Amino acid sequence: MTDNLPQKYDQKQLAADTAVFAGYLQQFGLPTDNIIASTEERMVIALNLPQLLAALPPDEKKDARYLSKFVGATAIGLFDAALNYVWNEVVLNLRKKAIVYGIDLFYDASVGGSNRSLYKDEKDLDGLKDSVLLDTCCKLELISDVVYRKIDHILTMRNEVAASHPNVESIGGYELLGWLQTCVKDVLQDRPSESAIRIRALVDNLKARQDVIDDNTLARLSTELRNLSTPHVHNLLISIFGMFVAPNTDQILRKNISQIATHVWKYADDRVKYKIGTMIDGYRTNLQQDRLQKGIEFLTLVNGRMYESLPAKIIALENLADRLDDAHDGWDNYYNEPPIMQEILQFCRISADIPKEVVPKLIKVVLRCRLGRGLSYRYGVSPGGMPLYDRFLGMMDDDGIVYCILSLFHPDINSKLGNAICQKHMESVLGILRPLAISDRLKQVVGFLLADIPNAQSANRNKVFRELSSPFINWK
Repeated sequence: MTDNLPQKYDQKQLAADTAVFAGYLQQFGLPTDNIIASTEERMVIALNLPQLLAALPPDEKKDARYLSKFVGATAIGLFDAALNYVWNEVVLNLRKKAIVYGIDLFYDASVGGSNRSLYKDEKDLDGLKDSVLLDTCCKLELISDVVYRKIDHILTMRNEVAASHPNVESIGGYELLGWLQTCVKDVLQDRPSESAIRIRALVDNLKARQDVIDDNTLARLSTELRNLSTPHVHNLLISIFGMFVAPNTDQILRKNISQIATHVWKYADDRVKYKIGTMIDGYRTNLQQDRLQKGIEFLTLVNGRMYESLPAKIIALENLADRLDDAHDGWDNYYNEPPIMQEILQFCRISADIPKEVVPKLIKVVLRCRLGRGLSYRYGVSPGGMPLYDRFLGMMDDDGIVYCILSLFHPDINSKLGNAICQKHMESVLGILRPLAISDRLKQVVGFLLADIPNAQSANRNKVFRELSSPFINWK
């Protein structure tokens, strides 16, 4: 019976003298330095590798051909080739993690710009550089930050001293064993985090639903989103945006995305929100009108128009200012002004959101509407528009306040300020602006106008007022 047992080998037999290999190379005039590891380094592997291999579960070893190649390469002394075999297995494992996470989600996080359309399925993972694959796995928490740093070092060494590139460096036995242990324990035996699996399940369920999400499901999803890490939230936001603007997305899926979009948006950072704004601008540049329309619709849903790119915001706000101006002069202005002002406020959350190129025009138009027509009916101002105008004026910085003061003396507005009703509205506007001013001198300027509302219309001809405001306004 004992004759059928596998033959036992002494580990020292795997570290045969290198002189035979060196002699063989020499007889053909081939170089022998830094080709084969020394007998001492090979002995380090031979003495320590059995313990590492014995600790691995049988199921993990039965198909581990990379380990067989590793043993063969180290026995011969080709440590650089051995490292390459292990690294190739790491890459295959990271790709499996990407597939488990969701291939579309993974590409959304790893590939940007126009190149994203080139990556469709698992086969395209071959097109990602190892460094990009590794970086994305870390970003999506498929591996931890500590593991990332370890594996990134191994990638660097693999590129510098392994068989994948020409080199004159050598690898020590203990180094090689340490790298093998890191790759096996921290990557090959590791499983994706629960958060990563939860994201995959969420997206798959979203795509598979044949009905609109009910309130209970939405509440549960909102709770799950709150527990997700920031990288997962960011990737989920990019993914649902991509599905929302895709031409082949059905109405049910688009409706369900609209249901959860505000919850995802709430937990995302500005960096990713601006990235979506840049993507929408790309649709505009490439004349992808359907995607552009859907992209703007998405930002409107999440109240995120302020994250559009600067040129797009300037054009949009210029057009909205013109529309508001026309609505103010038109029929039924009380009802037509508020919807336009609501659109304007979608672009403006704080003063910094307002492009400086459009600030003067926008402020002048808003002031015209806020000061009203001087009529007794509803005091000349749209009831629905008034709180919106006040919200806009309430976000002014010092520069915005200066533009407001200048606008009061523009002919279109100044002509109204002799009206007692308009004067009351001006007093309210100045009351909003004065506490916002940071400059004490600017507070004095606003205070001067507040102190004499009946004569504020002609303050620009008052010598004291002109001198007081001269640091901000050139009256010449």
